[in-house]
Amino acid sequence: MKKVKLLFAALAIVAGIGGAYATKASSSESATSRAMAWFQYSPTQPGGTTNPANYHEVSSTGCLNGSQLCAIRVEKNASNGLPDATALNNIQGDIDAGTPIAGRVVFKP
Repeated sequence: MKKVKLLFAALAIVAGIGGAYATKASSSESATSRAMAWFQYSPTQPGGTTNPANYHEVSSTGCLNGSQLCAIRVEKNASNGLPDATALNNIQGDIDAGTPIAGRVVFKP
């Protein structure tokens, strides 16, 4: 009976370690697929600023202060390289306000 209890205890420990590793691997993948990136606004599709297809990734913004949306910095959708739709939706209030936010929303003249 003691051996059975020890066996179950050992299995529980192994299962716990395996679960912790799987959780860590999953969160690392999520962080990689949710990398932040700058996207320049260039409307070519319907939907204006709410359509991820109206943005393309850039390495830097090169935008000046103004009142027209130039670029945003949001999470990138790893499957299509466009801004993540949820992240884009979450930043719409800032875009609509027309006020620059350092490191997040920039406008041009």
